[in-house]
Amino acid sequence: MHFFPSHGGNLAWASATYGLPPQDFVDFSANINPLGPSPAVLEAIKANLWRVAHYPDPECRELKDALAGHLGVEERCIVVGNGASELIYLLVRVLPRGRAVIPVPTFSEYARAVEAAGGEVKYVFMDPGSGFSLPLEEVKAELVRGAGSLFLCNPNNPTGNLYARRELEELLDLAAELGVYVVVDEAFMDFVLEPGGHTLLPLAGRHPRLILLYSLTKILAIPGLRLGALLGPPEITAELSRVKIPWSVNALAQVAGVAGLQDREYLALTRRAVAREREFLFRELGRVPGLRPFRSEANFLLVEARLDRLSTPELIYRLGQKGILLRHCANFVGLSADYFRLAVRGRGENQRLLAALQEVLDRS
Repeated sequence: MHFFPSHGGNLAWASATYGLPPQDFVDFSANINPLGPSPAVLEAIKANLWRVAHYPDPECRELKDALAGHLGVEERCIVVGNGASELIYLLVRVLPRGRAVIPVPTFSEYARAVEAAGGEVKYVFMDPGSGFSLPLEEVKAELVRGAGSLFLCNPNNPTGNLYARRELEELLDLAAELGVYVVVDEAFMDFVLEPGGHTLLPLAGRHPRLILLYSLTKILAIPGLRLGALLGPPEITAELSRVKIPWSVNALAQVAGVAGLQDREYLALTRRAVAREREFLFRELGRVPGLRPFRSEANFLLVEARLDRLSTPELIYRLGQKGILLRHCANFVGLSADYFRLAVRGRGENQRLLAALQEVLDRS
């Protein structure tokens, strides 16, 4: 068994492990926009390099204005952070104490943040046999038993499946009765071709128990800058702003966010490209004996590997030696060592992955 980093996108680790320069890897382990940064974003960054000699706006006023217009949410209901992860760790400090209910497998930072703040986590396990559908009645039962918060990711990471808005509204209705906060992470919703029946964005800032997480890091392909937002009731956003570290969002990230939100053509092109390449990868991976890709609506696929002559960690390691990085999923609660996740990338890179995969399997 080989050691794998707990997060995707760790090129420094990959370079040290496989002996290749960081730029030689095709990174399928990080779920970033396959188109790369918008040309408008890169131009805006170049034009604003002078800002690195000055402190950034701690209130992110221009970016908040752009987000408010783009998302249809009042500025007072928005907090901007150094990626959504910063906001998750801040949020658990201001939410009322109580058990956090978390359906799994899902993004591991929710549980880590809760536990780091001294809270208790109650996992609800989703069944791969049902395509990791949301066990709605079981989640409701856990809320009734006593909880302070519920964390959901929609579309879910790493499974890629979408929860219907009607399901989430059922949970919100119950949460309002019980005084529970529902945190919904929509970090990958911008990659969904038809998000209307799933996103809770129309309720953001309006429902007293809904907190929505939004990521610009992934859709704008700027993980080196990092940028996220939290949308919620004014009393929650005000408290988060009070405890948030000043200047955590750097000047170039703010510039990139404004420019990226204005590039509507790039955002629309991204959705179409991801849908096309996701279907291509799903079809081709499904033809490989021993691999079971799961249907996804996001910019990544979860794959179960049951190979006769090769373990999943060994498969990932051998692909890494060829400059192809996948995300091993053994450290996701609710998944075994047989699962890996891969991002949807451009056609040439996707074909390179498939060719390297076939070569490894032919030689095993």
